Amino acid sequence: MTLRTLIAAGALIALTAAALAGPVLAQNAAPAPAKAEGMTLQQFQAANGDKLFARLDTNKDGKISPDEFAAFREQNAKVDAQATKAGKRGAKLFQRFDKDKDGSLSRTEADALLAWRFKRMDTNGDGVLSLEELQAKHGKAKVGV
Repeated sequence: MTLRTLIAAGALIALTAAALAGPVLAQNAAPAPAKAEGMTLQQFQAANGDKLFARLDTNKDGKISPDEFAAFREQNAKVDAQATKAGKRGAKLFQRFDKDKDGSLSRTEADALLAWRFKRMDTNGDGVLSLEELQAKHGKAKVGV
């Protein structure tokens, strides 16, 4: 729940900053094409990667072990009553993203997990998370890790 709030707050800050910056118009220049407003994958990873990795890497060894990942998933399952199968899904998810099969997730592998999560949240597939997608209710956007 806290992670979702942080993500939504980050998107809101990014949208507000873009709106306050305003357009810069050059003389005799054609207007720029309309651009989707929201949070891109790179912005999503930059805003959440360090926080997520720090939360999961509880022993601060620079890697996320299966036990650390399971503890994080269990904590989320307690918060989210609908996540009854979190343990089994968590183990499968961990194995899926442990590409080098060394039994831990590196920062690169954790970034791949965030990219997967971003894709699930981007319900319209435009490559940008809108405020609506960031605030989507359960069953609409697949937000959980």
